[in-house]
Amino acid sequence: MRLFLAVELPEKVKKQLDEQLKNIKKEYPQFSWVSPENFHVTIHFFGETDQVAKIKKKIPDLLWDQTAFFLYSLDSDAFVNHKLTVYLNFRREKKIEQLAERISSNFDQNNVNERKFIPHLTLARGPRSSKQQYFVLKKRLEKVDIDISFQVKKIILFESILGGSKPFYRKISSFKLLDY
Repeated sequence: MRLFLAVELPEKVKKQLDEQLKNIKKEYPQFSWVSPENFHVTIHFFGETDQVAKIKKKIPDLLWDQTAFFLYSLDSDAFVNHKLTVYLNFRREKKIEQLAERISSNFDQNNVNERKFIPHLTLARGPRSSKQQYFVLKKRLEKVDIDISFQVKKIILFESILGGSKPFYRKISSFKLLDY
């Protein structure tokens, strides 16, 4: 199974975000936009594993003192790797950063997650473009006003099922965080 641990956005926030993206989606219909039902902030990517039972058993032990927290959007931006990726940044939040570090240090023996954790939400992927097109996109993204915030009360272990035109995310387990 291909697994990841993530924060799922509340339904109301998913709708707000989708509405705020309406105009930029029209400008870039060639991009593969993430469906609102798939909006999430990945905390840790486990990759392909057969250790589901072990992961489900260990996560509650790592969350024993983890309290709920809020995420606040900042801005949208883009980067180029194999493809062009458009994403939403969130304000730094110590609790989610510590949580990501705790999970990573307990599960990431293969260095699957090489980069430092930065909370973000992937919005779209598109074909690589010229530098000029890339910088035009970045300027347009600066003008997109995205304003969402929500309380994170639980984290979800998802299975990522690839195939077809878009991935499907199946909830494996939910882990409640402590109230303040």
